This record gives sequence, C-alpha cells and structure tokens, in this order.
Amino acid sequence: AGTAALLACTICLSREPHNVAQCDAKQLWDGVPAHCQKTDTGRLQDPKGKILCFDWQRATGCKSMTHDSKHECSGCGEKDHGTQKCPRVQKA
Repeated sequence: AGTAALLACTICLSREPHNVAQCDAKQLWDGVPAHCQKTDTGRLQDPKGKILCFDWQRATGCKSMTHDSKHECSGCGEKDHGTQKCPRVQKA
C-alpha cells in the first residue's frame, strides 16, 4: 500500500516534504512567482495586503459566509477554489 499524497503548500503549491508552516518561497514549485506570502504572524496575505481565510485553502473549504472577501485561492487568486483544488498545484 502506498502513502497518501501530501497536501499542497499554501505558498509554493508544492507537494514535496518541507516545513509548510514556515514556507516563505517567492515562487511556486514550477518557478512561477508566488501569489501570496505569509505575514510575520503566519497568516496568508495576497498581493494587495488582504489577509485570506486559511480554512478556504483546505480541501473541504470554509462554510462561513461572514467573510467571503477572504475566500481567495492563495495559489492563484481565484475565488471559486482554495489551494488544495487549485489547478496550479504540483500533481501528486
């Protein structure tokens, strides 16, 4: 039996083993510039300085409707999916 694929990093979209909590990559796994960065407190921040919803980046998404403006993919900026469903994520 094989091991399950690693989740994609919210910053570089890589599935390679690395400390995703501290990832500060300036580019995605494929060399394209990264869309987001992490703040000093570890929160996801888009290029305009907006703090994004971390739950939205999970495969299950976020059920809250009180902060839709924070529902943006950390990998590409689209609003209809989060990191784990981003087409730019490194394939498993």
